[in-house]
Parts: sequence; structure tokens; C-alpha cells
Amino acid sequence: MCLLFTFPAPSANIVYSKFERCHFWIHVNSRYCNFMFFIFPAISKSAAITAALSLFASVALTAVELPSAQAAEVGECYNYKASGTKDQAAASSSVDCLAPHTAQTYWSGTLPSNFGVPAKTRTADRLKVTKPCTVKNMNTFLSLQNRKLPSRFQSVSVFPSQAQWKAGERWVRCDVVFKAGKSYKALSVPMAEFVASTPASTLNFCTPSTPGNRTTSAYPCTNTKKNWIMVLERDLGTTPTKKFPGSRTVERQTKRICEKAAKPYVTLKKYYPWWAIWPTSTGWSRGERTAQCFVPYKEFVKNTTSQ
Repeated sequence: MCLLFTFPAPSANIVYSKFERCHFWIHVNSRYCNFMFFIFPAISKSAAITAALSLFASVALTAVELPSAQAAEVGECYNYKASGTKDQAAASSSVDCLAPHTAQTYWSGTLPSNFGVPAKTRTADRLKVTKPCTVKNMNTFLSLQNRKLPSRFQSVSVFPSQAQWKAGERWVRCDVVFKAGKSYKALSVPMAEFVASTPASTLNFCTPSTPGNRTTSAYPCTNTKKNWIMVLERDLGTTPTKKFPGSRTVERQTKRICEKAAKPYVTLKKYYPWWAIWPTSTGWSRGERTAQCFVPYKEFVKNTTSQ
């Protein structure tokens, strides 16, 4: 950042000393800026330098003032892609919720002063400051608090980028997005209005075929022959600092949960089809701590009405 100051030309009857033109450099925001010429009247060398330094001090203090922290507002809408980076989501400017957008903030907070650069913090610390970002709170924001089945709405935690952090921004927010396969669906109304005008069954979370590993690619349920529908997603590690319980422990726990969750939706006598996905140690360290339970969509349709 360079500043240029211009002073009026002196009148002809003023006598100037040999210090009448002084060329200064000043360090502002890590850049050296050649930015001033001063013209001094015939005063002592020390007085001239003192006057110049006093003016520099007042200018420099103004020049390096940090911008104020930006706040994240609940209800604001954003338009970023699922394939984008976390910094792209953070840098996105809010847009009108009646214009195409893919995300809407349902919770916001302020990071503690000792949090550090978000990109370099531990997963446990990030989970700790986003504890309010739960499915329950997300569904309350969407007026889906009475919904039993998982939906294609998902939560995205957004932290300031490194550049924003350096600029003094200390907000943290959680956005709700609506998945359409691997992408976020663009909407032109606030999320809660979309929910109010959309059949509940349209929100159901299906996979295009038999589920494999953990998935966040949520598709609409349209094919009764191939789709599997998620009937339950349960958190296995509600405490952010909880250590991974071990592969065999989470496997057994998940299977018990999913067997019970599948019963109301299947009636086959020869075999009892359901699919369970549990966290791995690597996934756990990234914050993936839920058990996911699926049943064939064909069986689900036979045994239920619209959910």
C-alpha cells in the first residue's frame, strides 16, 4: 500500500535550507513505498527531521490498520460448488436467496482468539467449535424437525481462508446444501421454502445401486429395481475429542443399529436385506463418525407410504 502526499508550493519570499527536499522510504504492509517529497522552510536539521518523523508516525498508524472482522449471518445464501475447495466456499460472497444458490447458513459463531489458522488446526478442534452444526439444528432451520428418514440435505462447515484469517476475520459458519448426486442442487428460493413446496419423498436419500463405502453422494429415489434408500444415519462419536473405538467395535455397533433400523422396511422371508456402513479410523479422524443404514428401495416402497 503506497501513499502520496502533495504539499502546496512555497511562496517566493521564503528561504529554504539545504534540506529543502528530503526523500523518504517507509515500510507499510511489508512493502517499501517511495512515496513522499517534503519541502521544509529554513529551520534546523533536527527540527525538520522531527517534524517529518511525527507526520510519518501518524500516517503509518493509519495505513496499517487491519480491517474489521466480517460476520457470518444466519439465513444468508451462497453459490459455491461441491467440487470447489474449502477456501472457495469461504471466499464466496453472499447472494440474494431468490437468485440461484447452493447453500444457506443455518448457524454462525465466532472463533476463539487462540484457535489459530483454521487450515492448520486439528479436526477435533474444528469439530469442537462446530458442535451446534447438528442434523437436529439443521432440520429445525428447514422445518424438518419431525422427519424420521435421512434427507439429501447435508451440513457444510465453513471457516475463514488463510487470507481472510490474516485480514482479521474470525467467523465460523455452517451451511445447509441439498445434494443432487455428487453435486449441490441450485435453488432459487430459501431452503425452508423449498422444503415447504416439495413432496417429502423427493427429499429421500438414495444410492443409484448397492451401496459401497461411505457415501455423501445423495441421489433422488427413482429406480425401484436398483436404488437403495438410507433409513438411518446415527452419530457414533458425539464428543469431538472421542478417540476411535476400534474397527471391530464400530462394526458390531453399526450392525446392531442397522439391523434394528431395517426391520420396519423389509418383509422378505428368505433373507433379510440391509446394508451397513461404519467409520474407518481414517474417516473418524476426518470427522466421519456416523453409522449409515440402507435397505433396497423396492422393499421400502412395498412396506411404507410416503415418508
